[in-house]
Amino acid sequence: MYLRRILTKRWFLMQDRGIIIGLAIAVVMSLAVNVYLFVALQRSPEVIYVDAPVVVEPDIVEVPPVTVHISGAVMRPSVYTLPAGSRVLAVLEAAGGALEGADLERVNLARTLNDGEQVHIFAQGDQTPPVVSSGYSVAPSSTTVNINTATQAELETLPGIGPVKAGDIIAYRTQNGPFKTIEDLLGVKGIGTKTFESLESLIRVK
Repeated sequence: MYLRRILTKRWFLMQDRGIIIGLAIAVVMSLAVNVYLFVALQRSPEVIYVDAPVVVEPDIVEVPPVTVHISGAVMRPSVYTLPAGSRVLAVLEAAGGALEGADLERVNLARTLNDGEQVHIFAQGDQTPPVVSSGYSVAPSSTTVNINTATQAELETLPGIGPVKAGDIIAYRTQNGPFKTIEDLLGVKGIGTKTFESLESLIRVK
């Protein structure tokens, strides 16, 4: 009986030692894992957060429309407002098209329109140029202005050509000789592409 008690006591002691050893091993393993994770985190590359670039939208420049007066042999002669960059053909279509007998050979339908100008569609056989609101006479093709021989007054009858530009044209041809083509007019100070487009059907060099 006494021996059995001793053996039972030893068995419990062994069980307690096993539990203690197991707990010690668990603690050591837990510490080892934590140390490993700490070292691994220290070795991890630093993460740098960069703000996304700010995209600046470009300013949209609105080009104002052009207002044009079309008259003559058209269905609905009137004043029309069209998008910037529109051609003579666009205002002709806005006016309902040309009347029968209109002489469309005397107008450049592909010319870019200028704000405030008048486009006159001549009838066949019409020789009288209309007077536009700016005070300039728009000459038909049969009476185009020869920019090599025109006087100051004759040059001033062209749309967009006042006393200063007329004098510049005369000075240019005096210094450089006669214009060889009407495109040479672009070499004159103050005459740009838009001005030339309004003149090209109204001028000649011979």
